[in-house]
Amino acid sequence: MGRSSASSSDSRALVIESLDNGFGAIMRGLNVAKALDDATVKTVRETWARHGVLILPDQSLSHGQLEAFTQALGDFGCDPFIEPMADHPNILELRREPFEKATNFGAAWHSDWSFQACPPSGTLLHSKVIPPVGGNTLYADGHRAWEALSPTMQSMLEGLRATHSAAFAYGPRGVLAKDSRQRTMKIVISEKAEETESHPLVRTHPITGRKSLFVNPVYTVAIEGLTPEENFTLLKFLYDHMVKEEFVYRHAWEENMLVIWDNRSTMHFAEGGYDGHLRLMHRTTLAGDRPS
Repeated sequence: MGRSSASSSDSRALVIESLDNGFGAIMRGLNVAKALDDATVKTVRETWARHGVLILPDQSLSHGQLEAFTQALGDFGCDPFIEPMADHPNILELRREPFEKATNFGAAWHSDWSFQACPPSGTLLHSKVIPPVGGNTLYADGHRAWEALSPTMQSMLEGLRATHSAAFAYGPRGVLAKDSRQRTMKIVISEKAEETESHPLVRTHPITGRKSLFVNPVYTVAIEGLTPEENFTLLKFLYDHMVKEEFVYRHAWEENMLVIWDNRSTMHFAEGGYDGHLRLMHRTTLAGDRPS
C-alpha cells in the first residue's frame, strides 16, 4: 500500500494510501462536510479517476452535506427506475430492513446506468447503518482487465460496439418485476427500461486517457454485428475475465464511510449475507458524458 500527501483546504495534510495494484485508494485527513477549495476538489477528482475507487473514512454527513459534496465534484446524474427520497430528489436511500427476503439491491456485476446515452461518471455511497455480517461491495478494474488481454484480442475488440438496456432488471418482464417479495426500496418497473443505447465496447477515460472494457452482465444486451452464438461466447469470456481475482477489490464497509467509484472504468457487485439485520446507505450520482 503506497502513500502520498497533498495539502487540503483546512491546512491539514491529505494522506492518500494506494491499495494493491493501484486499484482503489484511501484518502484521510479530509472532512467533506465542509466547503472545499478548488485545489482540494481537483485532488479528489484526480485521485478518484486515477484509482477508480476512492474511500473516505470517518465522514459524518447530513443529506445536505452529501448533496453539497456531490455538487462540488460535478452535476447530479439522473437515477431512473428508483424513487428518490421525498425531500431530497438527488439522493437514493438504499435501505434493507431485517425482515426483508428480496434479493439485496445491486446483487450482480454492473456499471451504474450504462444504458443511458451519457452514463454517470461516478457514484457516491455513504454508509449510515452497517450490519455485523455480510454487505461487502466488490469492485472490478476495467483498465487492468483490458491491459491484460493479448494484442490480438485487443485489436479484435477495438471498434466494436455494444447495445445496453435496462430491460433485464427494470422492464415489465425483468427480474425485479418477477420478484414479488416485499422490498423497502421503491423500484419503478417501466416499459422505458426496454429502450436501448449503443456504446463502444472499449472506452477511453476522459481524464486519464486509459482504455477499459465497457460491458457488464446486467445492462449489456449484445455486441453489435455478432451472431447470438458469437455474442454468448465472447461476452461470457469477457465477463469471466473482468472479474478475475487479480482485478477485483473487496470493500468492507464501516459506518460513516463515503466511497466514490468511477463508472467509466469499473463494475461493482453488492454482496448480501446480512439477512436479519438493517443496512442503510445513501447514494448520489454524478453526471457523465457520452462514452468514446
